[in-house]
Amino acid sequence: MSDLLAGKTIVITGASSGIGRAIALTAAKHGAKAVIVSDITETPREGGEPTTKAIAALSLGTLTKFQHADVSSPDDNDKLIAAAEEFGGVDIMMCNAGISLSADGADVSAADFQRLMAINVNGTLFGAQAAARQMKKLGKKGSIILMASMGGLAGAAVTLAYSTSKGGIVQMARSLADAYGPDGIRVNAIAPGSIDTELLRATPGVASVTEGFRLRTPLRRVGQPDEIANVVVFLGSDLASYITGVILPVDGGLLAVI
Repeated sequence: MSDLLAGKTIVITGASSGIGRAIALTAAKHGAKAVIVSDITETPREGGEPTTKAIAALSLGTLTKFQHADVSSPDDNDKLIAAAEEFGGVDIMMCNAGISLSADGADVSAADFQRLMAINVNGTLFGAQAAARQMKKLGKKGSIILMASMGGLAGAAVTLAYSTSKGGIVQMARSLADAYGPDGIRVNAIAPGSIDTELLRATPGVASVTEGFRLRTPLRRVGQPDEIANVVVFLGSDLASYITGVILPVDGGLLAVI
């Protein structure tokens, strides 16, 4: 499709399924030299072939590797980024891994809340830190992209824990942009709206309000994973060389209207 990511190595957490899988495939189509797919398991949540095999089937010559990682573990994040060394080191870090809860809301249990925060917030920070350490060691002016959500910009009763975690990602992106900017490392976040993934359908509270969101969205539809992936390509490319600290809603205009 293009050479926007030519010569770049991208690491994507949560890349077996959904948005992460779309990002991995789209990065390959835009010329990424290497794509490292990271997740708890290689098997997509939707079923089907692993992401690395799907990339290989494109016959683009993109180097691929699957690296198991529990993002809530700092050691696993360090091992994940170390896996990029054989490809010249990470240029683009996409901290995409995250979960939602089947029983979210004001009465969320302590155990569920802590589990969600460990993955969504701690895991994002640990991944960004590990990537930045390698980028600085190798002198790379890289791009770190965090996955926020429109739920991090506007709250909802049915997503109390999820929205709290994604609100943390919003401020994390801004703060890390300030911290890593002197090294030439850019940090931005994407805030998707309702995106057609298995995760959305499997989360009862969110699924129950999706049709209402669609009707209020100026474009009158939910988004597709590829539409988030395209934004990642832009933010990871040199076209975005002076963009950092930005939280970019990709929500069909939902947050722009009352």
